Amino acid sequence: MKHNLKYLAPAAAVTTLFLLGCGDDEATPDCTDDEALLGGSWQLLKEDGVTIKGKIETNDIGEEYTYALVYKFECGGDFEIRQVFSYSNDPENPVNDLYEGTWEFDSADETISIGWTSGFGDSYDWNFEIDEVSETLLKGSLYTEEDTVLQEFSKL
Repeated sequence: MKHNLKYLAPAAAVTTLFLLGCGDDEATPDCTDDEALLGGSWQLLKEDGVTIKGKIETNDIGEEYTYALVYKFECGGDFEIRQVFSYSNDPENPVNDLYEGTWEFDSADETISIGWTSGFGDSYDWNFEIDEVSETLLKGSLYTEEDTVLQEFSKL
């Protein structure tokens, strides 16, 4: 029996390594350092210096609502924009709009290139020039086809 134990430890090690190497074939891609810092969900706090988060707005027919905008950057380049409208008269049923696209970070000029498609099939290409980024804050200028907007986000 003592003789068989000397083969048991190496066999167990090889089996363990084999099993660890057999993972899901569709595993998420490894994040680059930039993707790891930018990756995740970011909620809009301010736009052109005006606080958006928690601000009560009124639409054309007099309904009050709050508006939330979340950008989600995923490793591998997937991107989502989520818009949430919560109406005062029906706070339990917010209106959620979700749009998908791609993103890419250019470290040379610290710009995030964003491409996404609306629910109507319209395609948009934006650039977000980063002024400041940390694990909790993202600030910069969003350049769209029509406008330039200063935006400030907090990480969710």
